[in-house]
Amino acid sequence: MNLAFIAALLVSPPDTLEASSVTARRNVSPPSESVSGVVLRDAASAADAIRDFSGIQLRDYGGVGGLKTVNVRSLGSAHTAIFLDGVPIDNAQNAQVDLGRLFTEDLETIELYAGQKSALVQTAREYGSASSLHLRSSLPDGRKLRLKLRGGAFGTISPSGSAETRRGRFAARLRLGADRAHGQYPFHTLDLGKDTLLTRQNCDIKAFRAAGHLWFLPRGGRYEASVNWYDAGRGIPGPVFKQSGKYPMSDDRQYDRSLTAQLSGEQSLGHGLSLLVKGRYSLDILDYLDVSELDPSVSATWNYNLQSAYAAASLGCQALPWLHLNAAVDAQADWLTANVNARRQQVLGAFSSAFILDPWRIQVSAQYQGTSDGYRFLSPALLVDWHPRFDWEFGFLGKRSCRLPSFNDLYYTNVGSRDLRPEKVWQVSAWWLWDRSFGPWSFRIREELYFNHVTDKLIAVPNGSLFRWSMYNIGNVQVYGDEWSATSAYTAASWQAGITARYSFNRAFDPSNPWQIPYIPLHSGSFNIFGAWKSFRADIRGQVTGVRFAAASSRPEAYLPAFTTWDMTLSWKGPWGLRLAVELRNITDTRYEIVKQYPMPGFHVMGSVSVEI
Repeated sequence: MNLAFIAALLVSPPDTLEASSVTARRNVSPPSESVSGVVLRDAASAADAIRDFSGIQLRDYGGVGGLKTVNVRSLGSAHTAIFLDGVPIDNAQNAQVDLGRLFTEDLETIELYAGQKSALVQTAREYGSASSLHLRSSLPDGRKLRLKLRGGAFGTISPSGSAETRRGRFAARLRLGADRAHGQYPFHTLDLGKDTLLTRQNCDIKAFRAAGHLWFLPRGGRYEASVNWYDAGRGIPGPVFKQSGKYPMSDDRQYDRSLTAQLSGEQSLGHGLSLLVKGRYSLDILDYLDVSELDPSVSATWNYNLQSAYAAASLGCQALPWLHLNAAVDAQADWLTANVNARRQQVLGAFSSAFILDPWRIQVSAQYQGTSDGYRFLSPALLVDWHPRFDWEFGFLGKRSCRLPSFNDLYYTNVGSRDLRPEKVWQVSAWWLWDRSFGPWSFRIREELYFNHVTDKLIAVPNGSLFRWSMYNIGNVQVYGDEWSATSAYTAASWQAGITARYSFNRAFDPSNPWQIPYIPLHSGSFNIFGAWKSFRADIRGQVTGVRFAAASSRPEAYLPAFTTWDMTLSWKGPWGLRLAVELRNITDTRYEIVKQYPMPGFHVMGSVSVEI
């Protein structure tokens, strides 16, 4: 086995090693980002909860109900797999999951891995992603009723409530929630060199969501079933640019109805065997009203009906005290009924072996996927992890992965779409971690160097309509990066304090063009500090984003300046589970755009009151 092959087999770092008595003696902390507790409780959505993570670029098209997607290490949002309780949330239609629709009230943690989550028993889907975002639901610990009302700027009002119970080996939760906002906010723009104040229009949203969750917890196992319903209508705010002597305001509308039902079960079978099974069915109905900005009397309606069925089984085996094996098979079928109908059946298989000889761990895995429309791909992986001491960890990892063309790429285009090749990625990464506690003080420092090489990059070029594009494969993209994070916390009898700082350097370019690829800042970072005393808590969050360009060039019209935003949350916990919180967003009233010509809101205030009985 030569060095080139070893470098081609690298994979992301592992989870806690929980599979055997040998592995239980130490805890491997992967280079991942996670959020839990008060940050999840105060977040408006999953997108809001993870916005401080290093190495990511959140796309936000403005408005309370605007589309929000995550791009990890410049690979594109389609390379990030989203999992809810280990079951994938995906979209064969356009390969993007709107994080603004994923709410956090009942989540225990959100974890982001630059590569898949390398648990010793997992599904075949989890082995092949370039990056993955895992949302884990919290398990009820008793009988509780929770009520919450959140509202404030832009006419936002979001009531929600849940009832949960746990008796013996059974637990259940029911949650209902709604969102309503006009979404209008002022923004500044230059009109013939003059600073002009306008109001963002067509940003309203009305949404209703309902979720039910059941758990059965037998000895050595865990079984879950959940059903989620989402129904929303929203305006789609268009770009702000000069055209025909005025600023056109989009009148486009989008209506979503989504039903998802999923099952999962994990059971120890004895003799070192563990079985994992998962299943999901989803129905997504999207109606889009496309109104011409030049002539509002001209419009077109686009209707999409996407059904998806998914099933997975995984068998883990503790073959020897130092050897763990895992084999997994997944199957998925997607049907899109629209102006053009499309179908895809997909089978994935994966095998992994983990060799655990303290202080070393080596994990080798491979995932194969094949589809009914002719795509075949193999994703091999290798991890080498070294713990010379309990507080130090070093790793060298990487992998190969791919992004399949979506239904929109293949069928809703004009030129050359039927022969698209998958977008392939090689990932290589090296990292170190120091994690230590001294009495009430705790410290954690991490650095990770990485290199990504993308071939057959999928490129979209507009061709006369927002819904009809020309798709083709072109060249390659290379990404070099360095991520740092440092955390320190102090815990005393009646108060706590902590600080976290993150920095990312990200150089992403096409070798045939020296300019940074669009929307990727060379430098970015975040800063978090909190302090809590008895029933009071204050959180301050700062986010720094460097200069970006909306196109791979230095043309002035593509320039997006650097910006820094600061937020603060003040909260108080009272008797009977009462909690009051005030969120001050964009305190410095910074003018900025995440996406060119989509201005973001300035200073605004949100508040919430919740009670737990």
